[in-house]
Amino acid sequence: MIVLKKNRKGFTFIELVITLALLGLLLAIALPCLPALSNYRLEGAARKMAADLRLIKNEAISSGKACQIKFFVYDQSYYLYLADRNQIVRLPEGISFIGDTNFNKDSLNRPYVLFNVLGRPNMGGTVILGSRDGGRRYIILTPVTGRVRVSREQPKNW
Repeated sequence: MIVLKKNRKGFTFIELVITLALLGLLLAIALPCLPALSNYRLEGAARKMAADLRLIKNEAISSGKACQIKFFVYDQSYYLYLADRNQIVRLPEGISFIGDTNFNKDSLNRPYVLFNVLGRPNMGGTVILGSRDGGRRYIILTPVTGRVRVSREQPKNW
């Protein structure tokens, strides 16, 4: 008796249809979770900016030299003027400054915060970061003490 072997290569049509249906089902389940990614990006950018404000404050105290941060609102970046180096930080894609900050402005109309050698800011204020989907984070700098915090809500008495 001769046994014929089928040389089977590839997938059948039904296997491809089932695979595509399963992928479609997984995509339908995962798609509503994607806007949450922009919230993570926004939260990360706000926490990074708060950490940079704390860095400027600590650098001013430890170096004995005034240090500052300038906000380039239209370039979606900010510049750290540390005691021994400068550093530019760009906001992540999809994250931007909302409006203007309420800090003092330099001669070129750029908002800035200057920390003296005691770590005290020249003034308190708020920076608002926003994402494309409407999320907002408020980075709040307290006057005198220089405490920095991130909030989801607009500061009181604002």
